[in-house]
Amino acid sequence: MPGHAVPLSVSRITAIWRDLNTRYFDGALPPIAVVWSRRLTASVGMFVSRAGPRSAWRANRSANSREIRLSLPLLTPLLRETPYGTQELVSTLAHEMIHQWQFDVLKRRPNHGPDFLRKMTEMNRDGALAVTIYHSLKQEVLALSRFAWRCGRCGRIYRRQRRTIQPRRHHCGSCRGALHELSSWEAAGPSSMETARSTAPCTSLQPARQLELDFSSASL
Repeated sequence: MPGHAVPLSVSRITAIWRDLNTRYFDGALPPIAVVWSRRLTASVGMFVSRAGPRSAWRANRSANSREIRLSLPLLTPLLRETPYGTQELVSTLAHEMIHQWQFDVLKRRPNHGPDFLRKMTEMNRDGALAVTIYHSLKQEVLALSRFAWRCGRCGRIYRRQRRTIQPRRHHCGSCRGALHELSSWEAAGPSSMETARSTAPCTSLQPARQLELDFSSASL
């Protein structure tokens, strides 16, 4: 990543991906690009695909058609300044690999439903991983977020570093409700929903029409 030193090389992260694939997925996951993202500030990780889960998979399919993104702004301080940074990265990667497993192996749209929970429990059983549905970096996310939108139906808040959400095109990933941009003073403080929930959600914000499917909170 030009101009920005990454805390762990992509080749090293890819090696971790291969090890997790062997240990927890019996090597069933096809190759995928694992990249650092400077724009991913609402979640520590995201699985992305540019094709539907039921499209025919070919052995020579480009890894660039799907990718796992890791947040450079959120994970860099953890890796450099805390003893649990590596565990957070590995567990985040494992979380997104479960979504890849749902997509590539089960041929289903990634979600945090029963399939995800069963696989997460199975992977956590040996104690080497700490995969969760929600990450615990709420304050770090808020510090990086300048803009916010609230769902008019369920009240969920979406925060972004840039004004990348377009209410005409995007709607709530939880209930499909309409999104409304908050004023600067409203965006500055946590909503009642965020106060009640001590962790930031990993579910997706989905545009009404899209070519790229995002299954975790991220910049669109």
